[in-house]
Amino acid sequence: MSLQMLLAYSLITWLTAATPGPAVLLALRNGATRGFRAGLFSTLGNQLGLVLLAGASILGLGVILHTSAWLFTLVKWVGAAYLVYLGTRMLLARGGMELDSTDGGDAPPASDAQMLRLGLWVSLTNPKAILFFGALFPQFVLTDQALLPQFATLVSLSICASVSCLLTYVWLASRARHWLRRPRATLWINRVAGSVFIGFGVVLAGLRRTPA
Repeated sequence: MSLQMLLAYSLITWLTAATPGPAVLLALRNGATRGFRAGLFSTLGNQLGLVLLAGASILGLGVILHTSAWLFTLVKWVGAAYLVYLGTRMLLARGGMELDSTDGGDAPPASDAQMLRLGLWVSLTNPKAILFFGALFPQFVLTDQALLPQFATLVSLSICASVSCLLTYVWLASRARHWLRRPRATLWINRVAGSVFIGFGVVLAGLRRTPA
């Protein structure tokens, strides 16, 4: 792979990671309500999801989804329903920013595994990530060269960009957690975050297959 191609991919993947979306909002919420450790593990779960999506793209599952109407529809609606579910819970939260509590304090203790799983599922149902690895990612893979080195290089760049952006958001939210948990601030944050999650769910539900 040429240096020019790698630089172009790095810029695209960093801009994609930095753009607000479900993963960014999850990082902000976990950083503000549970602290840096929770945000770290949800970020690790998010990276696992990115690796799985990239692997599916390399294995040609993107082509299968394009050619199988029922499988595409199933994946699309399951992902959309999950994002709408998360968004609805945020909109209905009456107090702090957390998903599992309605008081104004810290969110209830959650295990590292729970945060890892939440980050994983948000990643796998994130329309931004699905579109990136389903449409853009394959464009940087040279089919006449060994796939494994290309996969390792491109995924490593994606993970570096995603981790750096998400942990920055987590750190900022954890530093400002007392301000972010004020009733008026958290009310609007819940409204914005919930609306964005539902919006991404609607976008995912509206995706159509590219004709084979």
